Amino acid sequence: MNNLPNSKRKSRNIHSFLAFLLFVCLSLMPDQAQAQKEKTVTLNVQNETVENVFVQLGKQTGLKFFYDQNVVNTAPRISIKVKNSPLQTVLDKITEQTNLFFNRDNNTISVGKQKIGNDVPKSKTRTIKGTVVDETGESVIGATVMVKGTTNGVTTNLDGNYTLNDVPDGATILISYIGYQTVELKSGSKELAKITLKENSELLDEVVVLGYGNIRRSDVTGSIASVSSESISKVASASVADALAGKMAGVQITTTDGALDAEISIRVRGGGSITQDNSPLFLVDGFPVDDLSGIPPTDIESIDVLKEASMTAVYGARGANGVVIVTTKNPKMGKTSVQFNSYVQTRTLAGKLPVMNNYEFVMAEYEYQMIRKGSADTFIKNFGYYDDIDLYKYTDSTDWQDEVLGGNPISQYYNLTISGGSEKTKFNLSYNRNKDEGQLIGSGLSRNNIILKLNHELFRNLKLETNATYRTRTIDGAGTSGTNIVTALRFRPTNGLTSGASLDPDDDDENLDEDGNSLNQRYTPLEENKQNYRKREETAISLKAALVWDMFKGMQFRSEYGISTTDSNDDQFYGALSSTASAAGMNNMPSAKRTKTHKESYRLANTLTYRNLFRKIHNVNLMLGQEINHSQNNNTFMSARYFPVSITAEAALENFALGTPHQSTSYKAAPDRTASFFGRGLYDYKSRYYATFTFRADGSTKFAPGKQWGVFPAGSIAWRLSKEKWMKSVRFISELKLRASYGLAGNNRISDDLWHNIYRVYSGSSAPGFNNEEYNYYQFADQTYLYDPDLRWETTITRNLGLDFGIFKNRLTGTVDVYWNTTKDLLVPSIIPNSSGYSRQMTNVGRTSNRGVELSLNGKIVQTKNFNLSASFNVAFNKNKVDKLSSGETEWKTKASLSNWYGTYNYKMEVGKSMGLIYGFVNDGFYTVDDFNFDETTKKWTLKPGVPDNSSFSSGNFSFKPGAMKFKKLSDSDSDLITEEDMTVIGNTNPKVTGGFGLSGSWKNLDFTAFFNYMCDFDVFNVNKLYLNSAVRRNYSNLSTNMNLARRFRYVDDAGVNVSSDPVALAALNQNAATYSWMSVTQGITMSDLIEDGSFLRLSTLTVGYTFPQRWLSRLGVKSLRLYFSGSNLFTLTGYSGYDPEVNIQKGLTPGIDNNVTPRSRVYTLGMNLIF
Repeated sequence: MNNLPNSKRKSRNIHSFLAFLLFVCLSLMPDQAQAQKEKTVTLNVQNETVENVFVQLGKQTGLKFFYDQNVVNTAPRISIKVKNSPLQTVLDKITEQTNLFFNRDNNTISVGKQKIGNDVPKSKTRTIKGTVVDETGESVIGATVMVKGTTNGVTTNLDGNYTLNDVPDGATILISYIGYQTVELKSGSKELAKITLKENSELLDEVVVLGYGNIRRSDVTGSIASVSSESISKVASASVADALAGKMAGVQITTTDGALDAEISIRVRGGGSITQDNSPLFLVDGFPVDDLSGIPPTDIESIDVLKEASMTAVYGARGANGVVIVTTKNPKMGKTSVQFNSYVQTRTLAGKLPVMNNYEFVMAEYEYQMIRKGSADTFIKNFGYYDDIDLYKYTDSTDWQDEVLGGNPISQYYNLTISGGSEKTKFNLSYNRNKDEGQLIGSGLSRNNIILKLNHELFRNLKLETNATYRTRTIDGAGTSGTNIVTALRFRPTNGLTSGASLDPDDDDENLDEDGNSLNQRYTPLEENKQNYRKREETAISLKAALVWDMFKGMQFRSEYGISTTDSNDDQFYGALSSTASAAGMNNMPSAKRTKTHKESYRLANTLTYRNLFRKIHNVNLMLGQEINHSQNNNTFMSARYFPVSITAEAALENFALGTPHQSTSYKAAPDRTASFFGRGLYDYKSRYYATFTFRADGSTKFAPGKQWGVFPAGSIAWRLSKEKWMKSVRFISELKLRASYGLAGNNRISDDLWHNIYRVYSGSSAPGFNNEEYNYYQFADQTYLYDPDLRWETTITRNLGLDFGIFKNRLTGTVDVYWNTTKDLLVPSIIPNSSGYSRQMTNVGRTSNRGVELSLNGKIVQTKNFNLSASFNVAFNKNKVDKLSSGETEWKTKASLSNWYGTYNYKMEVGKSMGLIYGFVNDGFYTVDDFNFDETTKKWTLKPGVPDNSSFSSGNFSFKPGAMKFKKLSDSDSDLITEEDMTVIGNTNPKVTGGFGLSGSWKNLDFTAFFNYMCDFDVFNVNKLYLNSAVRRNYSNLSTNMNLARRFRYVDDAGVNVSSDPVALAALNQNAATYSWMSVTQGITMSDLIEDGSFLRLSTLTVGYTFPQRWLSRLGVKSLRLYFSGSNLFTLTGYSGYDPEVNIQKGLTPGIDNNVTPRSRVYTLGMNLIF
């Protein structure tokens, strides 16, 4: 038995894992002595090109040849026959036949052309030596340095050094390298000693990851959005969502709220499923993951999002909602490089909701007591006499937002990356550590990530690629379930004359929560936080390896295998004063529970790829593949109650035996397995006309035998007009390409076991029919829907037209896409006979569609030696529609999970309309005295005939009267009574426009970046607003300043007299009232006053950095040092009255609800980037 403490076991696991990584690194390091041995080769070629000979020599020796393409292309063909001859002998023979010369430096050979005859310069020549580095000071290996207008040139060695002979005085030297801007310098320039190359973003973006391979961006025939590591690195955040939000047209990236562990929601072109998951497929280095929350942004090389079926069909059943491909940084050959990145952050609440001060609160409480009981006795006991109420104007009010959301928590981030290697062995080892303190009191998040990528050339045509990841995550705090934001907003700002408002013996239903517990608070929100303890821990290990076999020219076989395990533990403790302890059966005593989950998965994929260029005009890229995916998880749950009242959370969770066992369950989920066969063909003619075809066949265990397989084909074509001869005269157009695509992709991201009935064992609850005693008993796992053995795939059909363009030498580039997606065979509930034991069954009968337009622009505004300025802009328009529901049904009503709210629904899907529509009543101000007749005898108010009647919404101790909220009568009913028939569409939660724009640039050593994101024309259901403007579930609760004396309809005048039964005085008192009385709202009602436009423009990121001059750092052995300051969420322009409008957007069947979520913070960061 393992008796080690949990923390020690974790430490031992980490040490073991690090030891394993070190062993792998050491075991695969090349033998330097062996590498230096003289190479021998065998060669038998007749009339062969020099380039092909270099390829054969490279495969036999492991050496890399660097050369100028023009030099090789103009060299004569050669014939050589040797066996086990020294490499130098072969090189000498090539020199004799071609007049080429060779310079060897370790594992690289530079190729140049000797000058003979009349080519020998007559002018004075010199030898130039120097070093070529990039902007970080890193050596550039293989850069070409040559004399302009000649074939005299060399390439840089492993240290970035070069020696160029026979350089004429006054000659121009060209320095170039793929992905970098070419530099021209005069032969006498001092800058030749150390040449710094700058990245060429246009060339760097040429290669995109397509899935099971990559291609040049110019060859893409479908719709792909990409973000590079350079763009991601400019956002100082441990969250991928922060780095990507608003940067890709048609890709909506949000977090559900401002919590540190908030779910990242990604929607590609809206998503089409109604009841199932609309998330895209996430792939990290080819391996499927559940989300991107565990990926450190500093480890990301690029992110490519495949947006339509011609690109995603190769992923078949998993590609209907798009595919997000994350590529982490790969090992690179060169000297060992050490990079260290770190920052420290502080955050503050971006904005508070205005709530009443002491005086306004006490006045509202006085009025409530007078109307509720007709007496101020309880008020006097707690807050004093009305004549002294002005004293509260001079007391300090407690805003509980400051207590639970205030302060300036600190976050820290550290990243250490070591990379380098030889021609045969390259590695990249990265360690990330971040520790965040949340804005919500008691919340925190810490993460550790170790990633090792190691590539080794086993033989001349066989490579091994490995990728090992170890990740831990710890989340502290119960979030808003432990510290309720609405409770903090409503908590009284003063206790008046007592240490706490006394319990009211006359509690009625409006003062009870959903569990029937009294809402008379016995402790503050700070104490509530202490009563609700939660800690979640997660450990994940992923090991991946790939063998890459270059079988012969153009043909490559790749076999990948990966395994992943994730273990999570969720501990929760509820103190004696918590609402859980006061629930039925808990006896006001502490309780604890623990949930353990283990998930394991593996993936095997084999691909065969053939690439070749025929006759220099026919480019062919063919791929066939097979893949197997498996994942399964098991869950164990245990709980105990009746712990000693004084016990701590730690003691209870470490000793469950101190309590009384309550529940204990475990289960193992059905395995999720997929077997796949797929292929792709790409063809282009003269880089002018393109065609792509993909197909995939998937078999999934999510479906019944006979229904498991689905086939998903897709195709696309493109015409690169800019390559046509007749376009050459249009000089301002640099790039112009038309694209069209059509295809099918599937969605298997559905619930398990929908096709057959399964049972689950339950315990710890009162079993039905057994005298409410506790038994273990079997029950159907799905209590809502009858299983459907005919279940089949949800399938998305995509159609896309696109235009890629570049003008003025690509100073301005852009992409326009128009799409129409149809998702059919959607799983929606269908009504079935009650004789089945169920009322509904999930069946494949639904259909939705998304139509939209996307535009992306990138511009290089200024490009000079000392100043550069670039801009980017993207915008997307999307409209979704429900085309079909269950047979014979035209609408489907659902209700948000809100306690004690009126009605049977507040969301409805209708055929022909958008999803995410909110239904409710339309506010029409408030009732005035003129709307009523008043009976002086009975002192009762009666509505006049023809006036819409809201009386059914009044309950508790508030009798229907002037000042009550008023709704519009919209139905054709003869009755004046407002009912559900008067509900209508009052909100649309779908943003019509989304996008972002930014500026980035540099001036000498200063750099800056600013990025904005926006969403327009969508609605938010502000539930918080109802609780702050009503008497719903209220007891001594504070209110919004919207209900201040100057605005609300009042029943008590300035002298403290109740005038609710005096029509003349009541009318005079409220002649300037702006809103209804909060006392008239005694239950949750979905109404137009709660629906607000959520349109916003947010300054997501503003960063300013300074890179120290190299001459300051060289003596310290530092290659590069950059310091920066960054701000996130610095301001948000919006008309929304809540904390933040970006909340639960397009999430689930009832999206756009702002209810008790953690507000977003404003973040300030100071960081550094250091390279040795």
